[in-house]
Amino acid sequence: MEPQGSEYFDRIADDYGVLDIANVPVRRYSQVYTLTRLVGDLTGKSVLELACSDGFFTRTLQGLGAARVVGVDLSEKMVALARRYEAARPLGIEYRVADVLDLGVIGSFDLVVSSFALHYAADRDALLRMCRVIHANLKPGGRLISINDNPGALPDSVDGFEKYGETKTVERPADDGARLTVEFVVRDEGSDERRVSFDCTYFTEDAFRWGVEAAGFRDVRFHAPQIAPEGIERFGQEYWSLVQMHPLHVYIEGWR
Repeated sequence: MEPQGSEYFDRIADDYGVLDIANVPVRRYSQVYTLTRLVGDLTGKSVLELACSDGFFTRTLQGLGAARVVGVDLSEKMVALARRYEAARPLGIEYRVADVLDLGVIGSFDLVVSSFALHYAADRDALLRMCRVIHANLKPGGRLISINDNPGALPDSVDGFEKYGETKTVERPADDGARLTVEFVVRDEGSDERRVSFDCTYFTEDAFRWGVEAAGFRDVRFHAPQIAPEGIERFGQEYWSLVQMHPLHVYIEGWR
């Protein structure tokens, strides 16, 4: 699959600006919960988030006590959204417009969070280049946490998944470089259902592990998503059974 350019994500940003994606159930009660448990206390630490989009996870990371937080995204419109949030409620977060592959070294961070950034590599070579950029921006002993679409998910994670607010479809054959289509489904009380979809690149678990380890990361671990107790209390355990059996996401952790 060919890599998507900034214009593609600028168009998606128009939908982000009006959709409350932060509150779709799988993001609110799984992604945020899992990420914060993996990250832990960030007091006094420096954090770089790649593919920060509208800054949702960047703000979450800053709320964990980080002393410095930088968000980077390819799309000028996405970064404009993030800066709009920052202007409305200043947190001291710095946002930059840049392609991960062209980012270079902008600091020596304690933690780099890749928010699905690896899925915008066109192939394994680009995947490795991204992982090397991440490695170069970490201080010795620094950590990577990469949020990814789960390579082991159902190729058609659609029927039954709409209630979680996110669906995924992988073109056949499901191999490195296949098109992965992600759709957010937003249902607000008193409003019609709204959707936004976009394409990115599917990679196997083997490709992810190869890219991260070849870039120099050690003690690489894959973590399954968890569900927040508040989500179970609100919807019930049975509601989450499908996405727990067939997780939409996976979290990769590694150290420099």
